Amino acid sequence: MESARIQHLWEQLYDGDPWTWIRLKDILKDVDAVQAACHPIPNANSIWQLVQHCSGWRRNVLRKMQGEAFRSPDDNYLSEPDNVSPQAWEQLLADFEQVDTDWRNFISTLSDEDLDRPYAPADGKYTWYAVIHGLMHHDNYHFGQIIMLKKMLP
Repeated sequence: MESARIQHLWEQLYDGDPWTWIRLKDILKDVDAVQAACHPIPNANSIWQLVQHCSGWRRNVLRKMQGEAFRSPDDNYLSEPDNVSPQAWEQLLADFEQVDTDWRNFISTLSDEDLDRPYAPADGKYTWYAVIHGLMHHDNYHFGQIIMLKKMLP
């Protein structure tokens, strides 16, 4: 089943063995709150902002697939964090892990027919299949940015 293959790909991205060798859990395990909030590239996003963005988009798309109707935030989940304490960083990481678990649970319920459903927020222009794959590509792109930012940390 295609839905089972997608579930496998999703699981690999966070803490498995993806073909890209980029697992978010691994690239963030040695990043502390100060490093996460740092801007090694002026006017660019921080690691914190990128994790917040990926987490927000994962939650956003999942809620919309589950039928909620709401407007996405104008800041695209990329605003500067108000609180950059170690506790706030740990909470963000826990939130990301939770939304990853929520996605795994959601994907595990999908049939192949579900993957052909139109993604309503895009007026049906895309299928759930395309959106789920797009979200994985989106995350992997930002995970690569995080790796580059880590290399530039003071």
